[in-house]
Amino acid sequence: MAISATAAVRAWTVPDETLHYEVRFKWGFINANAGIAELKTLTDPASRTFTATLTGKSVDLMGHYYEAGDTIRGTLMADKVQSVYTEHLSQADGMFAIQSLTYPGAATASDGEIVTRYPDGKVLRERISHYGGGVTVDLLGVFYYIRQLDYAAMSPGETVTVNILYGTDAETLKIDYRGKSTADSCGVQVPAYNVGLTFSSPSSGHTSQMDVSISAGTEHIPLVVSGSLKVGHIFARFMDATAN
Repeated sequence: MAISATAAVRAWTVPDETLHYEVRFKWGFINANAGIAELKTLTDPASRTFTATLTGKSVDLMGHYYEAGDTIRGTLMADKVQSVYTEHLSQADGMFAIQSLTYPGAATASDGEIVTRYPDGKVLRERISHYGGGVTVDLLGVFYYIRQLDYAAMSPGETVTVNILYGTDAETLKIDYRGKSTADSCGVQVPAYNVGLTFSSPSSGHTSQMDVSISAGTEHIPLVVSGSLKVGHIFARFMDATAN
């Protein structure tokens, strides 16, 4: 069974909030506290958009912070939860990098406006999305897109498919609703929707999957996120939320 991306929305609206997650990594006998993540959302009713800022920091086995971190800032259309602009800032081992992407409604892949000019004359430009149309989100936008789906009106086995941009590669995201159960939310079992995410790359044929438990309350907070990586398994657990 499959349903369109528009038929499944909207049971949820974007809130002003800050969510915190604990991230763990497992590979064989290694079960490490990999990091912490904070996701902050601010809405702009005038422009009908919202800005999401995801910050993460790695930790080692003893609980001390590595000198590494990532920040992703994205602007998305609130009425469609469709990505408009994303900026990825990363720092590790003294190296600093910026990647910026724009997502026009209809355009081919190309370089966009100049973001930064370096002393040596080189420039950093925006990267235009590969997609020529349809709903397009990036990895940051996925977090919000899956929260707006009306799972209460769906039956187990129904799916929604959207475009997704992973870096500069075009992929397809299939969201599979698996039914309702319970999940841990800060030590308390609460009603939750079970959702499967399948990321597929037509060019390489590679697929990856993630399992998500989303609270069945009005907040639709992803409580547990787990998925296999090329090496090991990643697991994220919701810790707490505050209103902005």
